Amino acid sequence: MGRPRLHNRHLPQAMYLRRGSYYFVAKGVWHPLGREYGAALMKYAALVGTPAKVRTVKDAVWAYIEHRRPKLAATTLEGYRYSATNLCAVFGPIALADMTQAMVYRYVSDAGTVQANRDKALLSAAFTYARNTGAFAGIDPTKGLQHRNEEKPRDRYVTDAEMSALVLAASPKLACIARFIELTGMRQGDALRVRLDDLTDEGVCYRTSKTGKQMVVLWSDELREVVDDAKRLWRRFGREWLFESRPKGKHAERGIGPYTPSGLRALWRVARVKAGLPDVRLHDLRGKSGSDAATDEEAQNRLGHADAKVTRKHYRRKAQRTAPTR
Repeated sequence: MGRPRLHNRHLPQAMYLRRGSYYFVAKGVWHPLGREYGAALMKYAALVGTPAKVRTVKDAVWAYIEHRRPKLAATTLEGYRYSATNLCAVFGPIALADMTQAMVYRYVSDAGTVQANRDKALLSAAFTYARNTGAFAGIDPTKGLQHRNEEKPRDRYVTDAEMSALVLAASPKLACIARFIELTGMRQGDALRVRLDDLTDEGVCYRTSKTGKQMVVLWSDELREVVDDAKRLWRRFGREWLFESRPKGKHAERGIGPYTPSGLRALWRVARVKAGLPDVRLHDLRGKSGSDAATDEEAQNRLGHADAKVTRKHYRRKAQRTAPTR
Protein backbone atom coordinates (compact mmCIF):
# COMPACT_ATOMS: atom_id res chain seq x y z
CA MET A 1 0.00 0.00 0.00
CA GLY A 2 1.36 3.42 -0.94
CA ARG A 3 1.71 6.38 1.35
CA PRO A 4 -1.46 8.39 2.12
CA ARG A 5 -1.96 11.52 0.06
CA LEU A 6 -1.08 14.90 1.49
CA HIS A 7 -2.82 16.87 -1.27
CA ASN A 8 -5.78 16.35 -3.66
CA ARG A 9 -7.23 13.60 -1.50
CA HIS A 10 -10.44 13.58 -3.54
CA LEU A 11 -8.69 12.01 -6.54
CA PRO A 12 -9.02 8.25 -7.06
CA GLN A 13 -6.09 5.92 -6.46
CA ALA A 14 -3.07 6.41 -8.75
CA MET A 15 -4.56 9.59 -10.28
CA TYR A 16 -2.55 12.78 -9.81
CA LEU A 17 -2.85 16.48 -10.61
CA ARG A 18 0.41 17.98 -11.81
CA ARG A 19 0.81 21.50 -13.21
CA GLY A 20 -2.82 21.77 -14.19
CA SER A 21 -3.14 18.34 -15.87
CA TYR A 22 -4.34 14.94 -14.61
CA TYR A 23 -2.33 11.73 -14.90
CA PHE A 24 -2.79 8.04 -14.18
CA VAL A 25 0.45 6.55 -12.85
CA ALA A 26 1.08 2.82 -13.28
CA LYS A 27 4.46 1.09 -12.87
CA GLY A 28 6.25 4.42 -13.00
CA VAL A 29 4.62 5.53 -16.25
CA TRP A 30 2.59 8.77 -16.26
CA HIS A 31 -0.41 8.45 -18.58
CA PRO A 32 -1.87 11.90 -19.46
CA LEU A 33 -5.62 12.24 -18.87
CA GLY A 34 -6.12 15.89 -19.83
CA ARG A 35 -6.82 19.12 -17.98
CA GLU A 36 -10.62 18.76 -17.49
CA TYR A 37 -11.58 16.64 -14.49
CA GLY A 38 -14.72 15.05 -15.94
CA ALA A 39 -12.98 13.89 -19.11
CA ALA A 40 -9.97 12.77 -17.06
CA LEU A 41 -12.21 10.56 -14.90
CA MET A 42 -13.63 8.88 -18.01
CA LYS A 43 -10.14 8.16 -19.35
CA TYR A 44 -9.09 6.94 -15.90
CA ALA A 45 -12.07 4.58 -15.76
CA ALA A 46 -11.19 3.19 -19.18
CA LEU A 47 -7.60 2.51 -18.09
CA VAL A 48 -8.45 1.06 -14.68
CA GLY A 49 -11.63 -0.73 -15.70
CA THR A 50 -13.62 0.64 -12.76
CA PRO A 51 -16.12 3.42 -13.44
CA ALA A 52 -15.77 6.46 -11.19
CA LYS A 53 -19.23 7.34 -9.91
CA VAL A 54 -20.55 10.24 -7.87
CA ARG A 55 -22.35 8.74 -4.87
CA THR A 56 -21.48 10.74 -1.79
CA VAL A 57 -21.40 14.42 -0.83
CA LYS A 58 -17.61 14.32 -1.06
CA ASP A 59 -17.82 12.92 -4.60
CA ALA A 60 -20.30 15.58 -5.69
CA VAL A 61 -18.49 18.55 -4.15
CA TRP A 62 -15.12 17.67 -5.63
CA ALA A 63 -16.61 16.72 -9.00
CA TYR A 64 -18.19 20.19 -9.19
CA ILE A 65 -14.96 21.95 -8.15
CA GLU A 66 -12.89 20.07 -10.70
CA HIS A 67 -15.51 20.78 -13.38
CA ARG A 68 -15.30 24.52 -12.64
CA ARG A 69 -11.59 24.71 -11.88
CA PRO A 70 -10.33 25.79 -15.34
CA LYS A 71 -12.63 28.83 -15.29
CA LEU A 72 -12.15 29.90 -11.67
CA ALA A 73 -9.91 32.66 -10.38
CA ALA A 74 -7.21 31.42 -8.02
CA THR A 75 -8.80 33.07 -4.98
CA THR A 76 -12.22 31.61 -5.81
CA LEU A 77 -10.74 28.14 -6.24
CA GLU A 78 -8.97 28.49 -2.91
CA GLY A 79 -12.25 29.45 -1.24
CA TYR A 80 -14.04 26.48 -2.81
CA ARG A 81 -11.39 24.09 -1.57
CA TYR A 82 -11.63 25.53 1.93
CA SER A 83 -15.42 25.12 1.91
CA ALA A 84 -15.07 21.59 0.53
CA THR A 85 -12.83 20.66 3.46
CA ASN A 86 -15.44 22.00 5.90
CA LEU A 87 -18.32 20.19 4.20
CA CYS A 88 -16.52 16.86 3.78
CA ALA A 89 -15.57 16.82 7.47
CA VAL A 90 -19.30 16.76 8.30
CA PHE A 91 -21.12 15.27 5.30
CA GLY A 92 -18.33 13.65 3.23
CA PRO A 93 -19.30 9.94 3.36
CA ILE A 94 -23.08 10.56 3.37
CA ALA A 95 -24.91 9.43 0.23
CA LEU A 96 -26.50 12.25 -1.77
CA ALA A 97 -29.91 10.61 -1.45
CA ASP A 98 -29.61 10.55 2.36
CA MET A 99 -29.02 14.28 2.75
CA THR A 100 -31.96 16.26 4.17
CA GLN A 101 -32.82 19.92 4.41
CA ALA A 102 -32.75 19.66 8.21
CA MET A 103 -29.12 18.54 8.09
CA VAL A 104 -28.13 21.52 5.95
CA TYR A 105 -30.12 23.90 8.17
CA ARG A 106 -28.37 22.64 11.31
CA TYR A 107 -24.99 23.02 9.67
CA VAL A 108 -25.58 26.65 8.70
CA SER A 109 -27.39 27.70 11.88
CA ASP A 110 -25.06 25.93 14.32
CA ALA A 111 -21.99 27.49 12.72
CA GLY A 112 -23.62 30.91 12.63
CA THR A 113 -20.85 32.34 10.46
CA VAL A 114 -20.44 33.91 7.04
CA GLN A 115 -18.21 30.97 6.11
CA ALA A 116 -21.16 28.61 6.66
CA ASN A 117 -23.09 30.62 4.06
CA ARG A 118 -20.22 30.11 1.62
CA ASP A 119 -20.13 26.38 2.39
CA LYS A 120 -23.86 26.06 1.80
CA ALA A 121 -23.57 27.86 -1.54
CA LEU A 122 -20.92 25.39 -2.69
CA LEU A 123 -23.04 22.45 -1.53
CA SER A 124 -26.00 23.82 -3.48
CA ALA A 125 -23.90 24.19 -6.64
CA ALA A 126 -22.60 20.62 -6.20
CA PHE A 127 -26.13 19.22 -5.97
CA THR A 128 -27.20 21.18 -9.05
CA TYR A 129 -24.22 19.86 -10.99
CA ALA A 130 -24.95 16.31 -9.84
CA ARG A 131 -28.56 16.63 -11.07
CA ASN A 132 -27.49 18.11 -14.40
CA THR A 133 -25.01 15.28 -15.03
CA GLY A 134 -27.46 12.55 -14.02
CA ALA A 135 -25.59 11.51 -10.88
CA PHE A 136 -28.50 12.49 -8.61
CA ALA A 137 -32.23 12.54 -9.21
CA GLY A 138 -33.67 13.15 -5.75
CA ILE A 139 -34.77 16.29 -3.91
CA ASP A 140 -32.08 18.93 -3.49
CA PRO A 141 -31.82 19.55 0.28
CA THR A 142 -30.25 22.98 -0.21
CA LYS A 143 -33.24 24.50 -2.02
CA GLY A 144 -35.88 26.49 -0.17
CA LEU A 145 -33.72 26.79 2.94
CA GLN A 146 -35.07 29.92 4.66
CA HIS A 147 -31.99 30.67 6.71
CA ARG A 148 -28.85 32.66 6.12
CA ASN A 149 -26.38 33.99 8.65
CA GLU A 150 -26.17 37.77 8.74
CA GLU A 151 -23.33 39.27 6.75
CA LYS A 152 -22.08 42.74 7.66
CA PRO A 153 -19.90 44.71 5.23
CA ARG A 154 -16.30 45.02 6.40
CA ASP A 155 -15.56 48.65 7.29
CA ARG A 156 -11.88 48.51 8.28
CA TYR A 157 -10.18 51.56 6.73
CA VAL A 158 -6.39 51.62 6.51
CA THR A 159 -5.06 55.11 7.21
CA ASP A 160 -2.05 56.59 5.43
CA ALA A 161 0.01 56.25 8.62
CA GLU A 162 -0.96 52.57 8.95
CA MET A 163 -0.12 51.98 5.29
CA SER A 164 3.33 53.45 5.85
CA ALA A 165 3.85 51.22 8.90
CA LEU A 166 2.84 48.13 6.95
CA VAL A 167 5.17 48.98 4.06
CA LEU A 168 8.07 49.46 6.48
CA ALA A 169 7.36 46.16 8.23
CA ALA A 170 7.11 44.16 4.99
CA SER A 171 9.99 42.81 2.94
CA PRO A 172 10.91 45.01 -0.06
CA LYS A 173 9.12 42.70 -2.51
CA LEU A 174 5.98 42.37 -0.39
CA ALA A 175 5.94 46.13 0.18
CA CYS A 176 6.14 46.68 -3.58
CA ILE A 177 3.16 44.39 -4.24
CA ALA A 178 1.13 46.00 -1.41
CA ARG A 179 1.76 49.49 -2.74
CA PHE A 180 0.78 48.35 -6.24
CA ILE A 181 -2.53 46.90 -5.01
CA GLU A 182 -3.32 50.04 -2.97
CA LEU A 183 -2.59 52.37 -5.91
CA THR A 184 -4.42 50.39 -8.60
CA GLY A 185 -7.28 48.95 -6.55
CA MET A 186 -6.77 45.59 -8.24
CA ARG A 187 -7.87 42.31 -6.72
CA GLN A 188 -4.93 40.31 -5.42
CA GLY A 189 -5.18 37.69 -8.14
CA ASP A 190 -5.37 40.29 -10.90
CA ALA A 191 -2.35 42.19 -9.53
CA LEU A 192 -0.27 39.02 -9.32
CA ARG A 193 -1.02 38.10 -12.93
CA VAL A 194 0.18 41.39 -14.42
CA ARG A 195 2.77 40.68 -17.09
CA LEU A 196 5.54 42.95 -18.32
CA ASP A 197 3.70 43.06 -21.65
CA ASP A 198 0.73 44.65 -19.84
CA LEU A 199 2.77 47.80 -19.15
CA THR A 200 1.95 50.19 -22.00
CA ASP A 201 2.62 53.85 -22.71
CA GLU A 202 -0.87 54.64 -21.40
CA GLY A 203 -0.73 52.63 -18.19
CA VAL A 204 -1.17 49.12 -16.73
CA CYS A 205 -3.61 47.04 -18.80
CA TYR A 206 -5.43 44.03 -17.37
CA ARG A 207 -8.69 42.11 -17.52
CA THR A 208 -10.65 41.66 -14.29
CA SER A 209 -10.99 38.05 -13.20
CA LYS A 210 -14.60 38.42 -12.02
CA THR A 211 -16.28 40.33 -14.84
CA GLY A 212 -13.74 39.99 -17.65
CA LYS A 213 -13.80 43.76 -18.09
CA GLN A 214 -10.79 45.29 -19.83
CA MET A 215 -9.15 47.90 -17.60
CA VAL A 216 -6.31 50.42 -17.94
CA VAL A 217 -4.83 52.04 -14.83
CA LEU A 218 -3.29 55.29 -16.04
CA TRP A 219 0.22 56.18 -15.03
CA SER A 220 0.94 58.42 -12.08
CA ASP A 221 4.33 59.36 -10.71
CA GLU A 222 3.90 57.04 -7.72
CA LEU A 223 2.63 54.11 -9.82
CA ARG A 224 5.63 54.46 -12.16
CA GLU A 225 7.89 54.47 -9.11
CA VAL A 226 6.35 51.23 -7.80
CA VAL A 227 6.66 49.52 -11.20
CA ASP A 228 10.28 50.68 -11.49
CA ASP A 229 10.91 49.21 -8.03
CA ALA A 230 9.41 45.91 -9.19
CA LYS A 231 11.71 45.84 -12.22
CA ARG A 232 14.67 46.45 -9.93
CA LEU A 233 13.67 43.82 -7.33
CA TRP A 234 12.80 41.06 -9.84
CA ARG A 235 15.63 40.99 -12.36
CA ARG A 236 15.66 37.51 -13.92
CA PHE A 237 16.41 37.78 -17.63
CA GLY A 238 13.42 36.84 -19.75
CA ARG A 239 10.91 36.97 -16.91
CA GLU A 240 7.24 37.22 -17.86
CA TRP A 241 5.50 38.47 -14.72
CA LEU A 242 5.82 41.84 -13.00
CA PHE A 243 5.89 40.08 -9.62
CA GLU A 244 7.62 36.74 -10.03
CA SER A 245 7.67 33.82 -7.61
CA ARG A 246 10.38 31.15 -7.51
CA PRO A 247 8.99 28.59 -5.03
CA LYS A 248 11.30 26.31 -3.10
CA GLY A 249 10.91 23.15 -1.05
CA LYS A 250 7.65 21.24 -1.47
CA HIS A 251 6.30 23.89 -3.89
CA ALA A 252 9.36 23.86 -6.17
CA GLU A 253 7.70 21.66 -8.79
CA ARG A 254 5.22 24.46 -9.49
CA GLY A 255 8.06 26.26 -11.21
CA ILE A 256 8.64 29.96 -11.82
CA GLY A 257 5.45 31.97 -12.19
CA PRO A 258 3.21 34.48 -10.43
CA TYR A 259 2.71 34.40 -6.67
CA THR A 260 -0.33 32.49 -5.44
CA PRO A 261 -2.85 34.60 -3.47
CA SER A 262 -2.60 32.22 -0.50
CA GLY A 263 1.19 32.46 -0.47
CA LEU A 264 1.05 36.25 -0.62
CA ARG A 265 -1.42 36.40 2.26
CA ALA A 266 0.84 34.17 4.36
CA LEU A 267 3.65 36.72 3.93
CA TRP A 268 1.22 39.52 4.73
CA ARG A 269 0.14 37.94 8.02
CA VAL A 270 3.74 38.09 9.22
CA ALA A 271 4.20 41.71 8.13
CA ARG A 272 0.99 42.99 9.71
CA VAL A 273 1.88 41.48 13.09
CA LYS A 274 5.32 43.04 12.87
CA ALA A 275 3.65 46.40 12.12
CA GLY A 276 1.35 46.03 15.13
CA LEU A 277 -1.75 45.88 12.91
CA PRO A 278 -2.91 42.25 13.14
CA ASP A 279 -6.47 43.06 12.02
CA VAL A 280 -5.51 44.49 8.61
CA ARG A 281 -6.16 42.12 5.72
CA LEU A 282 -4.43 42.37 2.38
CA HIS A 283 -7.85 42.88 0.77
CA ASP A 284 -8.27 46.01 2.91
CA LEU A 285 -5.78 47.72 0.61
CA ARG A 286 -8.34 47.44 -2.18
CA GLY A 287 -10.86 48.92 0.26
CA LYS A 288 -8.46 51.80 0.94
CA SER A 289 -8.07 52.41 -2.79
CA GLY A 290 -11.84 52.65 -3.22
CA SER A 291 -12.29 54.75 -0.08
CA ASP A 292 -9.61 57.27 -1.09
CA ALA A 293 -11.24 57.95 -4.46
CA ALA A 294 -12.76 61.42 -4.69
CA THR A 295 -16.21 60.23 -5.76
CA ASP A 296 -18.32 57.07 -5.81
CA GLU A 297 -18.08 57.03 -9.60
CA GLU A 298 -14.28 57.24 -9.52
CA ALA A 299 -14.15 54.42 -6.96
CA GLN A 300 -16.46 52.23 -9.06
CA ASN A 301 -14.38 52.80 -12.19
CA ARG A 302 -11.10 52.12 -10.40
CA LEU A 303 -12.34 48.88 -8.83
CA GLY A 304 -14.03 47.67 -12.02
CA HIS A 305 -17.44 47.11 -10.43
CA ALA A 306 -20.48 46.62 -12.64
CA ASP A 307 -22.82 47.57 -9.77
CA ALA A 308 -22.29 50.89 -7.97
CA LYS A 309 -24.12 49.54 -4.92
CA VAL A 310 -21.31 47.04 -4.31
CA THR A 311 -18.78 49.87 -4.35
CA ARG A 312 -20.74 52.02 -1.91
CA LYS A 313 -21.55 49.15 0.45
CA HIS A 314 -18.17 47.44 0.66
CA TYR A 315 -15.47 49.82 -0.55
CA ARG A 316 -16.38 53.33 0.65
CA ARG A 317 -15.14 52.88 4.21
CA LYS A 318 -14.32 56.38 5.36
CA ALA A 319 -16.69 57.91 7.90
CA GLN A 320 -19.30 60.11 6.21
CA ARG A 321 -18.76 63.73 7.09
CA THR A 322 -21.51 66.27 7.51
CA ALA A 323 -21.81 69.90 8.59
CA PRO A 324 -23.72 70.87 11.74
CA THR A 325 -27.13 72.50 11.51
CA ARG A 326 -25.59 75.87 12.37
